[in-house]
Amino acid sequence: MEHLNLILLAVVGIVVVAPLAREYADLRRAWGFGRLPALATTLLVLPSLGVGLALSLPLVDRPALQWTAAVIVAMVVYSLAAARIRATTERLAGRELDRR
Repeated sequence: MEHLNLILLAVVGIVVVAPLAREYADLRRAWGFGRLPALATTLLVLPSLGVGLALSLPLVDRPALQWTAAVIVAMVVYSLAAARIRATTERLAGRELDRR
């Protein structure tokens, strides 16, 4: 059973890291973020994971299910936070264009 948990964690890691790398590149290319703002936005996944872990504590006796739930919650929380940052960036960019 321990090997299954390690395999599941590795798969989850790959499923999470690949989209985060893509997100970082997208923030740099499409949204015009600098390295630090793109990295800071991408690193919002860490507190999002904390939220996921906190909410999945009742599943502590089933580690595979706990981590799966934690990652799903983290992805939702991160997606909401990143979407809010993008919306704020668009709004601020619109204000900048209005000033010109």
